[in-house]
Amino acid sequence: MYKTGEAALDRILALVTKCPRELQGKCFEVLLSGYVQMEAGAATAASPQPRQQPAARHESGIPQVVLSRFKAVAERLDVDLEKLEALFDFTEHPFSLQTVSVPGKNNADKTRSVALLAAAHTYLATGGWNADWHEIKSLCVEQNCYDLATYSITLKKGVGMLFKNVEPDKPIELSSAGIKEAEKLLRALAEWSPE
Repeated sequence: MYKTGEAALDRILALVTKCPRELQGKCFEVLLSGYVQMEAGAATAASPQPRQQPAARHESGIPQVVLSRFKAVAERLDVDLEKLEALFDFTEHPFSLQTVSVPGKNNADKTRSVALLAAAHTYLATGGWNADWHEIKSLCVEQNCYDLATYSITLKKGVGMLFKNVEPDKPIELSSAGIKEAEKLLRALAEWSPE
């Protein structure tokens, strides 16, 4: 069923040992759940399906359906389209964020930055400035800034400044100040990314 299950479990367990002892159980759950979802998606993709035309792509790899949004953001942020493109992986559908190092003085700063980056990703994909609660949590685990005890509190402290709303398990919508901060973060990451 899970062809790479043993190797994936070894990688998950190695990552879990890097978490503080009190968070290891939750970290294991999140990472294992992510692996199972990824495998389920791969199994669905491997099953016979009606043949579909691939999405039209820009010569650089950005799908045509989101290319105009990418161009507009690159122009507004005054960054090269290629640098903005480098922050994302277009080899899968829907496209995803590349692994980047999110800035922040502490876990709370990083958690809020992760939420801003997740919302910027959603905006580029759909046009909506919001971030999925579970995507933020997953990215926080990747960034080693997830703290089970303060995760919700940290995000709620951004209400009124960065976020319009924060409710567990619901999308977090950015305020106008949050959108500006998300764009500033996107610009900084794009400028930093190697060509």
